[in-house]
Order: sequence, then structure tokens, then C-alpha cells
Amino acid sequence: MKLEQVCRWLTNGRIVDLTKKASPGNAEGPVGTGKRKYEIREFRYPPGEIMHFIDMESHISTHVEAPSHFVPVLHGRPAHDVSEIALDRFFGMAVLVDCKDLAPKTPIGAEVLRRAQVRQDDIVLIGKCPHPGENRCYMDKEGVEYLLEKKIKLVGVDDTVFPEDPQVLGKEIEKYYLHDLLLSNEIPIIEALSSLDQLRKTRFLFFAFPARMGGLESFPVRAVAIEGD
Repeated sequence: MKLEQVCRWLTNGRIVDLTKKASPGNAEGPVGTGKRKYEIREFRYPPGEIMHFIDMESHISTHVEAPSHFVPVLHGRPAHDVSEIALDRFFGMAVLVDCKDLAPKTPIGAEVLRRAQVRQDDIVLIGKCPHPGENRCYMDKEGVEYLLEKKIKLVGVDDTVFPEDPQVLGKEIEKYYLHDLLLSNEIPIIEALSSLDQLRKTRFLFFAFPARMGGLESFPVRAVAIEGD
């Protein structure tokens, strides 16, 4: 994309917020994980302005996961936290992998991703599966390996798809192929995206920066799409 086109999209493009709101006492992670801790307590800082103490889990709302979330556990070596991921991973051209026409429990493999025309350096957002609960589509190992071959920058999923094979979720961490293969290759993962159904385009600019929080394996992001003409 040429600089002139990027500037035009940033100036005149349609902004779509893809972020779940987290409210104190009502924070969530991905669907099915239940409530997660997010509490605030107000205090007054001299000379009297309002500030807050914050007590929260790192995986609430729409959040990005860094290599340090999985690599030390599975491979016994240190890995980058959210403050150490290269900034260019968090913005760029994105493609939507729209799962609305897939059958229940369809694995999202190379064939599905080819139809979405994933390109090198893309940010890949996956969602809009119409089948609820256990009938959701899911990422499989073949699909993850295809994304690695395409040298994509980041992957994000909404709550309508399983990021891993549901047969191993919560049971066999060594078979969490999306998390293991992507995070081991410095490709961050965003979970709990929202409002992908509000997108009108399949390609758009995307931004999702976490705060520069040293030592954390995950942190909420504000995920935003900007659709051009």
C-alpha cells in the first residue's frame, strides 16, 4: 500500500472498534472462561486529584499474548514479554478470515486461509463463525503452519472460534499448536476480539497496542480497524 493511500485511510477511513469493554467487577476473557478479576479502588493524591489502585488479571477483555506466555513452559527458555515485542507487530494491513459460511466444527486449515487471500506481513483476524458453543470452528495445526509459511505479523480471534482444537483445550498444553508455534516464532496472539460483524471490508488497517508493561505475558489492547474507500 502506498503512503498516500494510508494517509487517506487514516484521515477519511471508517473506524471500527474491535475491543471488548472491561468494567470493574464485570471483566471477561474469551467466551467460556467466566469472569476475570478487575477491581479498582479510588484514592486521592496530594493535592487531592483522583487516582486508583488496580487489581486485575492480565488476560481480560481483548488482550494480546506474548511469547513469555507459553515459551518458558513448553521449551524451558526465556521469551519476550509484552513490553519487548517489536512495535511493528501491532499495526499494519489486516485481512479478515470470515467463517460465516463454514459448517459446524470446521477446522480452519490452509484451504480456508487461502480463500481469504492471506499475504506476507498481514495481520490475520479470524471469526464470525455462526455456530455457538461446542459447534464453533477452530484453528488446526495445518492452518497455523500455513500462517507461518506466509510470514504473517499477528493473529487475532474473536469468541466465535476456538483458537485451538477443542479436544485438547484445558487438557494437553503441548498440543496448543496456535500458541506454541506462533509465540515461539515471535508472532503475538490477540484473543477476545469483538464486533468483527461490524466490518464491511475484508482488508483494512489495524492497530492494537498494549501498554509497555514489563514482566507481563499478556495485557489488554485497544483493537481498532480503519476501513478505506
